[in-house]
Amino acid sequence: MLKSILRSSLIKQGGVPQNARLFRRDLSTKLESPDQKVYELRTYNLVPQKVGEFMKLSNEKFHLRTQHSVLLGYWTTELGGLNQVVHLWEYESLSERAGVRAKLGGDPDWQAQYFQKILPWLQHQDNMTLSSFGNELTKTTELTTASPTGAGYELWQLDMKTLPQEWSPDVIQAVLAVQNENRQICGLYKSDIGDMNSVVMIWRHQNIDEMKSLKEDLFASDAGKKLWSHVSTGRSKFLMPTQFSNWK
Repeated sequence: MLKSILRSSLIKQGGVPQNARLFRRDLSTKLESPDQKVYELRTYNLVPQKVGEFMKLSNEKFHLRTQHSVLLGYWTTELGGLNQVVHLWEYESLSERAGVRAKLGGDPDWQAQYFQKILPWLQHQDNMTLSSFGNELTKTTELTTASPTGAGYELWQLDMKTLPQEWSPDVIQAVLAVQNENRQICGLYKSDIGDMNSVVMIWRHQNIDEMKSLKEDLFASDAGKKLWSHVSTGRSKFLMPTQFSNWK
């Protein structure tokens, strides 16, 4: 049902989809049984002089990390941050993540060939865990294919000033109002550990020169205005996938 609602919403220019009442009824059911997986968003700030070495070693050796757990996306930050990489990991649970971290600590190849080498190249590391709104709204089936020329990703983090039960339905309505054939939502999350009351959106743009129209369309739509009434601060980053990113 959510997929059919999404398709119908794409033909509407701005505002809330015409079948919003039907969507809200389905949404309330959906939110009672969310995706139970744990997602970890990591951000590393690199020593500027070492970015080239970091990326070269990562291209050569990062398979030593991905053999332990699922990597969704790994990007370099082009705008909204400098000398920075962002990566998104998927786990079945916090217990699985803890087990993975323990195995990495005891993996001699990972430690000697990669991890110990990059430590001096890191200026700062940050992470947060996320819960997904569910995959019905996201388009990930084609993300493992190479991005078309001129494409890229955009990460939004919206820090909210109201409670999740108030803003959650409005987040999904806003996404439906602005998603179209030129921009797809591929990750839609709530923060859990780290930032405690934030929304994280990951968009894939077919053409980066049209990236600014996403925010313009959001602010022009009724659903976007309603969402923004819950927002305290918002930040965005333009990201480009690395060659070892699963999401291309």
